[in-house]
Amino acid sequence: MDLTSASPAYSPAVVGGRGAVGAAPDYATRMARFDTLSAAVLDTSGAVGDDQRAQAYQTLQAMSAGGQLIGLDDSRRKVLDQATYDSDIGKRAQALGRAFVQTLNAATQSGGPQAALQAVASNYDNLSSADQDLLFQTTINMPDRTGARPYPDAAAWRSNVEAQAKVVGFMQGAGLVGANGVLDQKAAQARAAEDPKVAEALRLSLRRDNNSAEWTQSVMQLLGGSAPRDTVQLSDAARTFLESAPPPAAAATTPAAPAYRQGSIASITV
Repeated sequence: MDLTSASPAYSPAVVGGRGAVGAAPDYATRMARFDTLSAAVLDTSGAVGDDQRAQAYQTLQAMSAGGQLIGLDDSRRKVLDQATYDSDIGKRAQALGRAFVQTLNAATQSGGPQAALQAVASNYDNLSSADQDLLFQTTINMPDRTGARPYPDAAAWRSNVEAQAKVVGFMQGAGLVGANGVLDQKAAQARAAEDPKVAEALRLSLRRDNNSAEWTQSVMQLLGGSAPRDTVQLSDAARTFLESAPPPAAAATTPAAPAYRQGSIASITV
């Protein structure tokens, strides 16, 4: 998700099988897999759990984006349309994707890249865990035609969004972003010649692999990032037990070790 220098066009998953170049091999195998997955998505008997249905939907979308559904016959294409647009999971995925893109576009137009990054992060964070997974798999992290996905998992994408925001915010704070929200390359180059930190931030902003884990880590090392915090959720019973438990006994005082004297037994110089 590159918003460091210009606003990108985010697009939801493209379904169907006509967009990719070159048909994947093993047609019969692909069609058999399609039949199994589509049947799972469209199941209304309760035999297939919601998690399995959502995963089947995500896999269908990945097959479509990767060109593995090229050659669908008319009957299967109708089934694909039903799974994509008429199933409850398909409708939910489409709605999540539309809302995400609309949020991104509206924030970009009104406030530029920084606002867009904040908006999509907020949009994602406010969803349920199930909807976060569905949105991530079917819109944010859709595979390309080679089957490669931009991010290994949702946490990597979320960290990358924070890193993108760090770069944009730093450039804005340095006065190098114009009123249109786009980085002023000429001014940035001039400032970079005088300020090593600006030079490094500019170099990172211009890298093509700015969705990689290494890029994210480099930004955080340069500009800082919030450290993750571990939390423990206690049950009501556990909380009651801790509140009623007596305070722990004071630990026995350990006698102080005699002062170290160089030459006594051994000396180690670090």
